[in-house]
Amino acid sequence: MSTVEVVLSPLFLENNKVFTKSPFNIIVIDVLRATTSICTAFMNGAKEIIPLQKEEESYEYKNRGYLLAAEKDGIKLLHADLGNSADEFTVEKIKNKSIAYLTTNGTKTILKAHSLASVFLGSFLNLKMLSDYLIKDNKPIVIVSSGWKDFPNIEDTVCAGAFAQYLLLNGYKCIEDSANMSLGLWEMARNNLESYIKKASHYKRLHDKLNLSYIVPYSLQLNIANVVPYYDGQKIIDLFGL
Repeated sequence: MSTVEVVLSPLFLENNKVFTKSPFNIIVIDVLRATTSICTAFMNGAKEIIPLQKEEESYEYKNRGYLLAAEKDGIKLLHADLGNSADEFTVEKIKNKSIAYLTTNGTKTILKAHSLASVFLGSFLNLKMLSDYLIKDNKPIVIVSSGWKDFPNIEDTVCAGAFAQYLLLNGYKCIEDSANMSLGLWEMARNNLESYIKKASHYKRLHDKLNLSYIVPYSLQLNIANVVPYYDGQKIIDLFGL
């Protein structure tokens, strides 16, 4: 029987503190906003996305002609073409483009997770599409919440619970308490998801400091994206679009 595990913070990945034994697949989640925006970018025809670790790299890729999407602490960098909200990744801006992408939490978690296993990018938008793809692969799944600066957060944990529930309904089994915790949080939140997410510190940050909370309702939509974003060690591509 295949299993599902939830890691509440990328900090646990540093010392390989996961229960699941290799080989397994990883789903990285950053609901507000990186993985939601990545799914949107591929919905709108992006060619590839290069996740970055450091701000210095963003200047290098910008100079090499890449379209640059970059933020620090939620704020778009001055030299970036795009920020980190899904509504910026429009067809007109990103279709057939190679995008270099730097975010406070999501892209760093992607790069960290890649040292352990194959990495896929998940959000509410592509929950079913990605889950069905990985179910066919029949490997255990570790869901990693990007959180906020290595601390767990509500929105990623709730989304991890939504993935866990779908996987449980398709024959998977939870093997540790974090998966059951995230599942319980999803079951509490699912019938009034937007209201529940307003408890999140990052929602408050987006609303009170950044004037970006308008993107939250979009980010909480279930199964509107037929994309399977996969990080191959150099770039993120959409396996469904190949």
